Amino acid sequence: MADRTFPDGAAEIAPMLVVSDLQRSLDFYVDQLGATVLTAWDTYAQLSLGAGRLHLVTPSAGTDDKPGISLIAPPDPAQLTGEVVLHVSDCRRVHADLVARGLRFLAPPNEPPWGGEIRCFLQDPEGHLIELSQTTGPDERH
Repeated sequence: MADRTFPDGAAEIAPMLVVSDLQRSLDFYVDQLGATVLTAWDTYAQLSLGAGRLHLVTPSAGTDDKPGISLIAPPDPAQLTGEVVLHVSDCRRVHADLVARGLRFLAPPNEPPWGGEIRCFLQDPEGHLIELSQTTGPDERH
């Protein structure tokens, strides 16, 4: 039975990344990845990136609606708790385009041992992991 909590696609997942330097992150996402700024304040920005949205926010203490929860930028870019995945139709082409813009990837695009995708990874200026992922095979979505 389908869950009707969010009927008709009424929910969109839009990650929020905590960044210590909002302008540096905006420069990266806009100038390097091609995002469009929808909203920008001193401590917050909302971007359009591909078919989705991305929120960037500076560190902050708890608020009334999230008491006891502080937002912090990644303290160690080698130890992360998540990543942003960008589904693309041609991982190798997008990788080449971004390398030509000066972006550095952790490794070239490859197909993992379990197959079904081609992927590669880079990190933003804060250390957030970004995966480019292309689905391959019979269930290809792109």
